[in-house]
Amino acid sequence: MKLISIGLFGLLGVFARYYLGILMSRYLPIAFPFGTLFINLSGAFLIGVVWVLGMEKAAIPHNTLIGIIVGFLGGFTTFSAYCLEFVRLIEESKFIYGILYVSLSPALGCLAAYFGMYLARL
Repeated sequence: MKLISIGLFGLLGVFARYYLGILMSRYLPIAFPFGTLFINLSGAFLIGVVWVLGMEKAAIPHNTLIGIIVGFLGGFTTFSAYCLEFVRLIEESKFIYGILYVSLSPALGCLAAYFGMYLARL
């Protein structure tokens, strides 16, 4: 049941990201990626809400919670997982790991994207 939940919610998340991105680019035709920014920020907000409701208040059944976090929000944006993991490290007083994670992820991620593009162009 868990895998079905992840798959169904994932499908919804992927389509939500796609259509929201199109909608925003239609109404904000600027070179700045407002659509992606909005998707990342709203995904980060939603994962915080869903985490508290599901894990701390037990208001969301476990399979549904996993479906929303891994499926919908994973399909919508992985930035939400990045934010949640950072906040959880800080909440668990793992400050060094949190700072390393929040610093290395974007820096190394951008570097990896650059090298991937470089290699693909060879």
